[in-house]
Amino acid sequence: MLLALCTLLAACEPRDFTYRGENGRISLEGNVLTLDVDNVPEATIGSSGDFFIDGKAASLSPAQRGLLVLYYQSVTDIRDQANGMKAGVTAAKNAFVKKPGSDAEQKLEESVESQVHQMSVKMCQDEVNLASVQAQLIAQMPAFKPYGDIFREKHADECTKA
Repeated sequence: MLLALCTLLAACEPRDFTYRGENGRISLEGNVLTLDVDNVPEATIGSSGDFFIDGKAASLSPAQRGLLVLYYQSVTDIRDQANGMKAGVTAAKNAFVKKPGSDAEQKLEESVESQVHQMSVKMCQDEVNLASVQAQLIAQMPAFKPYGDIFREKHADECTKA
């Protein structure tokens, strides 16, 4: 989980987000989520559940569109948690620089550890949610299947066990 967390934190920009998996990349730029897998046309998901493969709109049932909206939201939830953790780590580093060795350092360290733990638990849940939605998309939407292995379910499982 720590490796995945570090990857997520390093990949975050204030507005944009990228998750690099073993089999591809999920990028969020503005309100467009891009799925990129080698040897497969690029796919995009809009915030309203629109799904495009190689720039062509895919025909969707209302249930499929709903799942794509949930997938999009799950990625934005992970992005938001990663950005929050990044901001928290930066604030903690600044606080330690200002008060090294002070009596308050121990309390600050405990507070930071507690907050990071809470955010990590939330991010794990977000990863579990993403894995669940992704599995449903694979089962219900053949056009999504080539993109269904970017985020591996084992990451979510390992995260919740940590």
